[in-house]
Amino acid sequence: MQQDTKPWYKQLWPWVLIAIPIVTAIKAVHTVVIMQQHSPDLVVDDYYKAGKAINMQLAKYREAALRNLNAQVLLAGNRAVVRFNENSVLEGSLHLDFYHPTLAERDFAVDAERSGELLYVATMPVTPEGKWQLVVSDASKQWKLRAELQLPSTAEIKLGY
Repeated sequence: MQQDTKPWYKQLWPWVLIAIPIVTAIKAVHTVVIMQQHSPDLVVDDYYKAGKAINMQLAKYREAALRNLNAQVLLAGNRAVVRFNENSVLEGSLHLDFYHPTLAERDFAVDAERSGELLYVATMPVTPEGKWQLVVSDASKQWKLRAELQLPSTAEIKLGY
Protein backbone atom coordinates (compact mmCIF):
# COMPACT_ATOMS: atom_id res chain seq x y z
CA MET A 1 0.00 0.00 0.00
CA GLN A 2 1.41 3.34 -1.07
CA GLN A 3 0.85 6.42 1.06
CA ASP A 4 0.40 9.90 -0.42
CA THR A 5 3.25 12.07 0.83
CA LYS A 6 2.39 15.41 -0.83
CA PRO A 7 1.86 18.31 1.61
CA TRP A 8 -1.76 19.47 2.19
CA TYR A 9 -1.43 22.64 0.11
CA LYS A 10 -0.60 20.57 -2.96
CA GLN A 11 -3.79 18.56 -2.60
CA LEU A 12 -7.01 19.50 -4.52
CA TRP A 13 -9.66 18.95 -1.83
CA PRO A 14 -8.44 21.47 0.77
CA TRP A 15 -8.51 24.21 -1.88
CA VAL A 16 -12.00 23.24 -2.98
CA LEU A 17 -13.21 23.39 0.63
CA ILE A 18 -11.49 26.78 1.19
CA ALA A 19 -12.89 28.20 -2.07
CA ILE A 20 -16.54 27.65 -1.07
CA PRO A 21 -16.65 30.23 1.78
CA ILE A 22 -14.38 32.63 -0.13
CA VAL A 23 -16.67 32.61 -3.19
CA THR A 24 -19.68 33.03 -0.92
CA ALA A 25 -18.12 36.06 0.80
CA ILE A 26 -17.22 37.66 -2.55
CA LYS A 27 -20.76 37.12 -3.85
CA ALA A 28 -22.21 38.67 -0.67
CA VAL A 29 -20.04 41.79 -1.08
CA HIS A 30 -21.05 41.97 -4.75
CA THR A 31 -24.75 41.76 -3.79
CA VAL A 32 -24.38 44.56 -1.22
CA VAL A 33 -22.66 46.79 -3.80
CA ILE A 34 -25.44 46.18 -6.34
CA MET A 35 -28.13 46.93 -3.74
CA GLN A 36 -26.47 50.23 -2.80
CA GLN A 37 -26.14 51.33 -6.43
CA HIS A 38 -29.74 50.45 -7.32
CA SER A 39 -31.76 51.45 -4.29
CA PRO A 40 -35.55 51.49 -4.79
CA ASP A 41 -37.07 54.85 -5.72
CA LEU A 42 -40.55 54.16 -4.39
CA VAL A 43 -39.74 53.96 -0.67
CA VAL A 44 -40.76 57.00 1.41
CA ASP A 45 -38.96 57.67 4.69
CA ASP A 46 -41.15 60.46 6.09
CA TYR A 47 -44.76 59.34 5.69
CA TYR A 48 -46.22 62.38 7.45
CA LYS A 49 -44.43 64.78 5.11
CA ALA A 50 -45.47 62.69 2.09
CA GLY A 51 -49.10 62.73 3.30
CA LYS A 52 -49.09 66.52 3.54
CA ALA A 53 -47.65 66.73 0.02
CA ILE A 54 -50.38 64.42 -1.28
CA ASN A 55 -53.06 66.67 0.24
CA MET A 56 -51.50 69.69 -1.50
CA GLN A 57 -51.52 67.77 -4.81
CA LEU A 58 -55.19 66.87 -4.40
CA ALA A 59 -56.04 70.54 -3.85
CA LYS A 60 -54.48 71.33 -7.24
CA TYR A 61 -56.62 68.68 -8.94
CA ARG A 62 -59.70 70.12 -7.22
CA GLU A 63 -58.71 73.56 -8.54
CA ALA A 64 -58.67 72.16 -12.09
CA ALA A 65 -62.15 70.71 -11.48
CA LEU A 66 -63.41 74.07 -10.18
CA ARG A 67 -62.07 75.76 -13.32
CA ASN A 68 -63.85 73.09 -15.41
CA LEU A 69 -60.68 72.26 -17.36
CA ASN A 70 -61.13 69.40 -19.83
CA ALA A 71 -58.28 68.37 -22.11
CA GLN A 72 -56.87 65.56 -24.21
CA VAL A 73 -53.27 64.77 -25.04
CA LEU A 74 -51.93 63.20 -28.23
CA LEU A 75 -48.39 61.84 -28.32
CA ALA A 76 -46.89 61.34 -31.75
CA GLY A 77 -43.21 60.53 -31.90
CA ASN A 78 -41.37 63.05 -29.76
CA ARG A 79 -44.23 65.61 -29.83
CA ALA A 80 -46.98 66.07 -27.27
CA VAL A 81 -50.10 68.04 -28.21
CA VAL A 82 -52.49 69.09 -25.44
CA ARG A 83 -55.93 70.21 -26.63
CA PHE A 84 -58.42 71.91 -24.30
CA ASN A 85 -62.17 71.83 -24.96
CA GLU A 86 -62.64 75.47 -23.97
CA ASN A 87 -60.34 78.23 -22.80
CA SER A 88 -61.26 80.84 -20.25
CA VAL A 89 -58.29 81.08 -17.88
CA LEU A 90 -55.32 79.43 -19.62
CA GLU A 91 -51.91 81.05 -19.83
CA GLY A 92 -49.22 81.10 -22.52
CA SER A 93 -47.48 77.83 -21.59
CA LEU A 94 -48.06 74.54 -19.80
CA HIS A 95 -45.72 72.28 -17.86
CA LEU A 96 -45.78 68.53 -18.62
CA ASP A 97 -44.23 66.03 -16.20
CA PHE A 98 -43.73 62.46 -17.42
CA TYR A 99 -43.23 59.89 -14.64
CA HIS A 100 -42.12 56.32 -15.23
CA PRO A 101 -43.89 54.03 -12.73
CA THR A 102 -40.73 52.22 -11.55
CA LEU A 103 -37.60 53.98 -12.84
CA ALA A 104 -37.18 57.52 -11.53
CA GLU A 105 -34.13 58.17 -13.72
CA ARG A 106 -36.38 57.98 -16.81
CA ASP A 107 -38.67 60.79 -15.58
CA PHE A 108 -38.57 64.05 -17.53
CA ALA A 109 -40.41 67.35 -17.83
CA VAL A 110 -41.09 69.66 -20.78
CA ASP A 111 -42.86 72.95 -21.34
CA ALA A 112 -45.60 73.20 -23.96
CA GLU A 113 -46.06 76.47 -25.79
CA ARG A 114 -49.41 77.76 -27.01
CA SER A 115 -50.11 76.99 -30.66
CA GLY A 116 -53.52 78.46 -31.35
CA GLU A 117 -56.28 79.20 -28.89
CA LEU A 118 -56.83 75.71 -27.48
CA LEU A 119 -53.63 73.84 -28.44
CA TYR A 120 -50.29 73.50 -26.67
CA VAL A 121 -47.33 71.72 -28.31
CA ALA A 122 -44.19 70.36 -26.62
CA THR A 123 -41.13 68.65 -28.06
CA MET A 124 -39.95 65.81 -25.82
CA PRO A 125 -36.27 64.83 -25.43
CA VAL A 126 -37.13 61.14 -25.96
CA THR A 127 -39.93 59.14 -27.50
CA PRO A 128 -41.48 57.42 -24.48
CA GLU A 129 -42.69 53.83 -24.75
CA GLY A 130 -44.49 51.69 -22.24
CA LYS A 131 -46.49 52.79 -19.21
CA TRP A 132 -46.18 56.42 -18.01
CA GLN A 133 -47.96 58.89 -15.75
CA LEU A 134 -48.48 62.38 -17.20
CA VAL A 135 -49.19 65.46 -15.07
CA VAL A 136 -50.10 68.70 -16.87
CA SER A 137 -50.07 71.99 -14.97
CA ASP A 138 -49.97 75.68 -15.67
CA ALA A 139 -46.70 77.61 -15.34
CA SER A 140 -47.63 78.88 -11.86
CA LYS A 141 -48.68 75.34 -10.73
CA GLN A 142 -52.12 76.45 -9.48
CA TRP A 143 -53.95 73.49 -11.05
CA LYS A 144 -53.07 70.03 -12.38
CA LEU A 145 -54.53 67.41 -14.71
CA ARG A 146 -53.27 63.84 -14.99
CA ALA A 147 -53.47 60.74 -17.15
CA GLU A 148 -52.05 57.25 -17.28
CA LEU A 149 -50.46 56.56 -20.66
CA GLN A 150 -49.73 53.31 -22.47
CA LEU A 151 -47.39 54.27 -25.31
CA PRO A 152 -47.20 54.21 -28.25
CA SER A 153 -50.78 55.32 -28.76
CA THR A 154 -52.53 56.64 -31.83
CA ALA A 155 -55.60 58.03 -30.06
CA GLU A 156 -56.05 61.08 -27.87
CA ILE A 157 -55.96 60.36 -24.15
CA LYS A 158 -58.28 62.24 -21.81
CA LEU A 159 -56.65 64.17 -18.98
CA GLY A 160 -58.55 63.96 -15.70
CA TYR A 161 -58.55 65.33 -12.18
